Amino acid sequence: MLYYLVRPIARLGTYIFFRKIYFANEDRIPHNKSVILAINHPTGFMEPIIMAVLLSKPLHFLVRGDFFSKKIYGSLLRALHMIPIFRMRDTTGFSGVKSNFSTFEACYAGLKAGKIIMIFPEGRTELEKRLRPLQRGLVRIAFGTLERYPDLEDLYVVPVGVNFTDGEQARSEVMINFGEPLSTRTFYQTGTATEGDALLEALAAAMAKNIVIVKDAADDELAEILLTLDRNERREKIFPVIADDAACLWREKAIATRINELPVAEKEGLKTKASAYQKALKAAGVTDRAVAKSQKNGVGGLLFLILGCLPAWIGRAFCFLPAQLAHYIKAKRVRRLEYKLPVWAGVSWGMFLVYYLLWLLIAGLSGQWLILLVAVCLGGLGYFGLYYFEYYTHWSNAQRFQRLSSAQQAALKQHRNELLPFTQ
Repeated sequence: MLYYLVRPIARLGTYIFFRKIYFANEDRIPHNKSVILAINHPTGFMEPIIMAVLLSKPLHFLVRGDFFSKKIYGSLLRALHMIPIFRMRDTTGFSGVKSNFSTFEACYAGLKAGKIIMIFPEGRTELEKRLRPLQRGLVRIAFGTLERYPDLEDLYVVPVGVNFTDGEQARSEVMINFGEPLSTRTFYQTGTATEGDALLEALAAAMAKNIVIVKDAADDELAEILLTLDRNERREKIFPVIADDAACLWREKAIATRINELPVAEKEGLKTKASAYQKALKAAGVTDRAVAKSQKNGVGGLLFLILGCLPAWIGRAFCFLPAQLAHYIKAKRVRRLEYKLPVWAGVSWGMFLVYYLLWLLIAGLSGQWLILLVAVCLGGLGYFGLYYFEYYTHWSNAQRFQRLSSAQQAALKQHRNELLPFTQ
């Protein structure tokens, strides 16, 4: 019950927290079959939230067992369809790991009943554009289900890739793509280690097809610069927030592949050019987007800024307190980079929900319908304010670019044009 109560709230929060989510090829999930979703794990718990609110069917997923250490937490997490999985490094010894027997039994029964279970086969979270070696837990669950229920027609493992344009920032974009399902029966005969290795090898290759992978960490900065250039070339419409489209993912994968395949000498030269462009942007006080969209701002944009100024500031003022508290907790209380974004999202949604309900309660107790209407409208103005100030930031950057001398503008464009061929 709690899962279905929280889901619409989290869905609304997801729509607001991210600028765009590309959620493509969900129809590759076999209908009315036993299914495991195998997904990469770049952030602490942002992926399960997004998947749970966007997937058309209820989702069950494995999470770290130490989160269930207190009884009340365990009850809440189970009500949210979470299943504990214990790892040796997260427990005090074998006692915790022994609890996995009941977890495996729950997974076997759930898969037999046609539930969709999501697993992070990498076994740990790391905010990077790489796929880490897959662990054997998925094999144990997949093969164990077929062993426990030999009459089960098949069990499908669907590879899923989750890619964040910026895994640290709100209002970024997410690209999620479902790959072709793998039939476990194809690999399972007697459940040997060799059969399990074959399944993991095939799964790793299938997952890699849906993930932007930069093989060498030393190339991460170059990749981000080139990917940013490409994103500013292909700015998509804001609405709808959710789009069934994988084109952006394929573009970013192609850029990452080019970087991976560049000869060392050519790559070093490209890094020098990219670094020079970044220094030039910083010195000029403009962004790459301003250089990419170098045409002058139109009258329509200025009119929008003038007419929208007051309602946007009202919306920002209304949201200021919960927004600042959530940002403070993210910045000061969360140490690991991988957990900053999901904690920021979760705390923001919780605080805004309580804050907004208090406003509605006070307005309702006043007995004045006009006050209640104003309270409802304030939430909408807060959402409008997000877009308004994003637009203002881009507009002001464009203005700064236009105020540069012709020589400065030409130099920045030349820097950029030297890099663009590597994004094509």
